[in-house]
Amino acid sequence: MLRLIIIVPFLAILGVFLIFNEEPVQMYFPLLSWKVSVGTFALLLGLASFIIGVLVMFIAIVKQWRKVRAANKQIQELEKKLNELREQYINNLTQPVAGHAPVQTPQEPVTTIGQSAETDAEILTLTK
Repeated sequence: MLRLIIIVPFLAILGVFLIFNEEPVQMYFPLLSWKVSVGTFALLLGLASFIIGVLVMFIAIVKQWRKVRAANKQIQELEKKLNELREQYINNLTQPVAGHAPVQTPQEPVTTIGQSAETDAEILTLTK
């Protein structure tokens, strides 16, 4: 929305400038020379600037997309690792160790992301 607030008045002023400056003027550039109205030249210059700005923004957006994609990939890997560790912890809670007394659960259950480990252990034993 902010871009529109900036671009629309700029284009309106450029259009008015184009309408009131129709007289052709000789333009000189090293090794080149041509006749064009100042308004048309300003319009072409504005259009070229707009296209360059769009390309620069597109390059910046592509870089951000790459960073986001890499971060999402890392998040997925960490979530897999977390799930494996939770499963190992739940298996250790549900399976007694040979030669040792059963492990008593603490008064305050250890909570992880989402549910408690004991609840996850109950869900796993019910699904097996």
